[in-house]
Amino acid sequence: MLEQPLQGAQEQLCINTEKVYDWVLLQTSINRNIAAADLGTLPIDPCATTVTNLSVDCFLVDDAGNPIPPNGEVPVTEVGERQNRTFNIDGTSVTLQSVNFTKTINVVFEFSGLDDTTPFVEQSDPISIIVPESSFLCAPEGTELSVRITEVDCGASANCIAGALDSVDLALTICQSVQTVTNVTLELTADFCQPREQIFEQCPTPAIPPQCPVLFPGG
Repeated sequence: MLEQPLQGAQEQLCINTEKVYDWVLLQTSINRNIAAADLGTLPIDPCATTVTNLSVDCFLVDDAGNPIPPNGEVPVTEVGERQNRTFNIDGTSVTLQSVNFTKTINVVFEFSGLDDTTPFVEQSDPISIIVPESSFLCAPEGTELSVRITEVDCGASANCIAGALDSVDLALTICQSVQTVTNVTLELTADFCQPREQIFEQCPTPAIPPQCPVLFPGG
């Protein structure tokens, strides 16, 4: 039997939480040619004549070098002052703010293949890329930007000259969730929760094998 909510236990509560003032999705595409000298020291030259089955992948990491998790938040820096802009939306005049910001993304290239007959996997140093962004948002004074990476499509290819890596071509598309938020304290009326009843495994009632009354004991 499940526990019933406590009758008359409603109470006014104050809760600290984050209020979202506006929320948009932005897509950014980046195409860069990265010189081999910027990749750091690679134990095996991916373009060496002894290398076959070469594959080049790439992914984003944070400032500590750890892969950015799904929906991971990235730090941003606002550029300039927020400027008010008035728009007519469905016949209503709405004032939004022009928000300009930059974020720094770190890209790591991973090379894999065969060096003669020996498999290898090696990674470059993180490559930092500053990405400018802008959007019209409901962003009044006192709100902050929260930017999270929701999707990443990263492609790379090696450019070889005379048996040596010359550069890497990067094609990167980032989808990001951009919110303006602020911390607020809300007052609400709510019931107190109680734990549910535990579920126990029970032994089944012994079953009686079916009989054959037509044959036995007969009629």
